[in-house]
Amino acid sequence: MELVLTPVEARVLGSLLEKERTVPATYPLTMKALVSACNQTSSRDPLMDLSETDVEAAVDVLKAHKLVRKVLPSHGNRSVKYRQVAVETLTVDEPQRAVLTVMLLRGPQTPQELKTRTDRLHAFADAEAVEEVLTDMAGWGDPLVRLLPRRPGQRDARWDHLLSGEPDLSAPEPTSPVRTAPAAPAAPPPPVAEPAVHGPLAALAGTWTGPGQGRYPTIVGFSYAERLEVVPIPGKPRLAWRVTTRAADDGRGLHAESGFLRLTDDGDIELVLAMGSGVVEVSTGLVEADGETLELVLSSDTVVGTPTAKSVAATERTYRITGGTLTYEVAMAAVGEPLTPHLTATLQRE
Repeated sequence: MELVLTPVEARVLGSLLEKERTVPATYPLTMKALVSACNQTSSRDPLMDLSETDVEAAVDVLKAHKLVRKVLPSHGNRSVKYRQVAVETLTVDEPQRAVLTVMLLRGPQTPQELKTRTDRLHAFADAEAVEEVLTDMAGWGDPLVRLLPRRPGQRDARWDHLLSGEPDLSAPEPTSPVRTAPAAPAAPPPPVAEPAVHGPLAALAGTWTGPGQGRYPTIVGFSYAERLEVVPIPGKPRLAWRVTTRAADDGRGLHAESGFLRLTDDGDIELVLAMGSGVVEVSTGLVEADGETLELVLSSDTVVGTPTAKSVAATERTYRITGGTLTYEVAMAAVGEPLTPHLTATLQRE
């Protein structure tokens, strides 16, 4: 990533992400509370003894990167407070946020360690569920985490975040609370689709980008640019799915969704997505290959939303891949409207 945080900046960001979930009643944090969170002696590695000046300097850098914001005093409140906005900037969901928070606070860890240490942030079923999230994040076009090779004496390999740059694999384990910015080693190759495991969905693996159009009876039509990343999970009949879109005119963020596309034992497909708009969608359907064309047709079985999300009753999705081109149409029944065409796009494989 272009973003490279110092150890102090990583500690400040991790502390804000953690406290938003563990002490919501006192969040956003005052400067005094933020310094205390950074210097606490539990759930931190390495331990730090930061001054208010150290933390203020880190906050200024994080603000410039659009990862932290100041909350100005309101009536009757004289203290400036601080909150994180990294979740929106980095477009991470709750499981991804949980593992990223713990790595910012404690450095490289195994999936089992992350599973244990994220319990207050997100309840993972097991270490395998943590590893699936990590593999997804490592496969993004701009990855947030990296799998580290096992060091001598270590039984399991560990994962580390990349917000502080690429980890220096040749360096010894840190013995002091300050880590220098490491040089970037060669990146490992991305996961490769296995036709014997992923079946016809192997043709979908890769990164797809291109323009799209949106319309709906209740909104003004719009144009957007999309990035779709589909990353195969090694050894399992599923692929991690991540979409981000930006407005074509000014580049502002529009939509983000992530989840998994699964191939069932009987050859059908399932798509499970969590969206930044507060909607979760579960769809099932069929995948068909006709010569050089692969087609996926999905209809929603369940669509649920948070209390503040717009009401979505149903969706239908059709994806077609021919060579290096992917086209799709999405229809939606929402806010009282019947099932109506909503999105179309033509994407090219990078």
